[in-house]
Amino acid sequence: MIARVVIDSPLPQLDRLFDYEIPSLLEGEVAVGIRVRVQFGRSKTLHEAFVVEIKESSDYEGTLSVIVEVVSQARVLDPDVYALVRAVADRQAATASDVLRLAIPGRSVAVEKKWLANGQTVNAIAKKSRGTRTTSIVAPVTTAVGPQWVNEVVSLAEQTRAAGQSVIIVVPDFRDQAALLSGFSNEQSQVVNLSTNTTKSKRYENFLQCISDDAAIVVGSRSAIFAPVHNLGLIIVWDDGDPSHNEPTSPYSHTREVALIRQNLEDCNIKFLGHTRSTEIERLVSLKYLVDTTSDFPLPRVAHSDSDIRVDSMAWKCIREGLKVGPVLVQVAGKGHSNSAFCSDCDVRAECKTCNGPLWIDGKNHIRCRWCNAVNLDHQCSSCNSRKLKHGTAGTTRTVAEFGRAFPGTQIIEATGDMKVESYKQGKFLVIATPGAEPRVEGGYSAVVILDAKRSLNRDTLRASEDAVRQWSNAISLGSASCHSVLVGVTGELARRFSLWSQKEIANNELRTRQELKFPPAIRLASIGASKSLIAEIVGELSSVPNIQILGPVPISNQGIETEWRVLIKYEYSQGAQLAGELKALSLKLSAGQHRVSARSGRAMRPIRIKMDDVEVI
Repeated sequence: MIARVVIDSPLPQLDRLFDYEIPSLLEGEVAVGIRVRVQFGRSKTLHEAFVVEIKESSDYEGTLSVIVEVVSQARVLDPDVYALVRAVADRQAATASDVLRLAIPGRSVAVEKKWLANGQTVNAIAKKSRGTRTTSIVAPVTTAVGPQWVNEVVSLAEQTRAAGQSVIIVVPDFRDQAALLSGFSNEQSQVVNLSTNTTKSKRYENFLQCISDDAAIVVGSRSAIFAPVHNLGLIIVWDDGDPSHNEPTSPYSHTREVALIRQNLEDCNIKFLGHTRSTEIERLVSLKYLVDTTSDFPLPRVAHSDSDIRVDSMAWKCIREGLKVGPVLVQVAGKGHSNSAFCSDCDVRAECKTCNGPLWIDGKNHIRCRWCNAVNLDHQCSSCNSRKLKHGTAGTTRTVAEFGRAFPGTQIIEATGDMKVESYKQGKFLVIATPGAEPRVEGGYSAVVILDAKRSLNRDTLRASEDAVRQWSNAISLGSASCHSVLVGVTGELARRFSLWSQKEIANNELRTRQELKFPPAIRLASIGASKSLIAEIVGELSSVPNIQILGPVPISNQGIETEWRVLIKYEYSQGAQLAGELKALSLKLSAGQHRVSARSGRAMRPIRIKMDDVEVI
């Protein structure tokens, strides 16, 4: 018998299935999905691999190597999951090994032995109807039971589970995971926690539970989309616009795209939920690929002001009135004493000596970089050589101090990404939080105030407006049914639409603008990073590929030293498969024997870095 295996190696030349003979001693042990060890080529080093298929003969005419040993009898690579892994790798011009790293967590031998000793089996699979692709905007309110979006997701998941089908729910971060897990009070729901804040052994134990259960509800971050559940009936993606859904390492995939691929392969239902709508989802709705199933709900009470004063009279009044009845949330753009620092003598923005990013002063009065978090104790102005700095716009720490003087005797809580506070009980207190770090309150906040709104809109990125609307909306959704909200410092059409909660109009307008400019998601934008000589070869090879637009190459500098050259490629969605194949072939052809080291970390890098959808370059 012959076993076809995928070798767990990031090398592009090993990114295919290889045939190995199953020795007679292992004939009863080798099965699809298990881990094995094999030799490759003339090397005596053993490589770990996963068995993908077993057949009676091989097309290879030479002498086959044999499987050396079986690592474990646990069938951790489900055939359906491998099909997904292969599809994602092909779309992203990556290797299957890159995707398998996301799909299968690190092995825990003790946990696996205990699981195998229990003799876990899977029963018959229930039938499911043809899948639907839908999206909807959820009411932005927190009830006595919990956030409205949690109530809707729990209801959908438990209905699907009651029908004998599995559910995968993917959320951005640990706060959303905690809120969702607390919503499943029914022990019969069989909820599997694949969140990232569990220990390695617990995560592997929960992963194996997915294999054991006939039908389960899986909750986790972006890698949970690969969960090896049986009879998948529903995929739910919450807040797909959150940047945490982007995989920061190869294959640089997005939860939304992986979920759509899996839905297409397994023909299950898929639903995208959020308080706002991303431009990518709006594009799919406009193409009628997704069906909008948003139902009517009471709109939140949102007022806006165009004052240049950071905390104007409307904001002060909203806070004072809110504190009379309950907790108040104030969202600010950044943490620390200030969002940025400037030279005291010449007013030039202070920049990091490591990556040229903007500097800020944290709560301990340390000068740090917003981008790489490096401490710049010996900072010196690049313009006038002065060492004196002054604060820019107030961050959370300074805002807490200012509000403490304005509201004496009121408890004030600072909430940032460094302070992992998930929830509080009701009370009359004031929370100053950065976007995404806002803690939940039982029953919701009585008032929500958004400060530094104009600063959020002026961020140097294509997605500034979209991200700002999403952050504001998520903050307002933490309010109670009687909550009053104020957006400070924004006027015009966007402010009007936001106050009316016209989320569909905002998304549609943003999409039309991107289409006019030929920017994502109207088209796809790939980036390739490599040394100057390799980039030149890549551009030469790509010149023969039709209907693509090549931008660059340009050097990417680090402290004045050119460490990488980058080229951008604009292309249509219909060209994705062809371009991914071309880039993967180029990587295999040109990277052999090449070495590259990161100037920042000193670690080895891939000679050619390919991102089929680069969300950071614009």
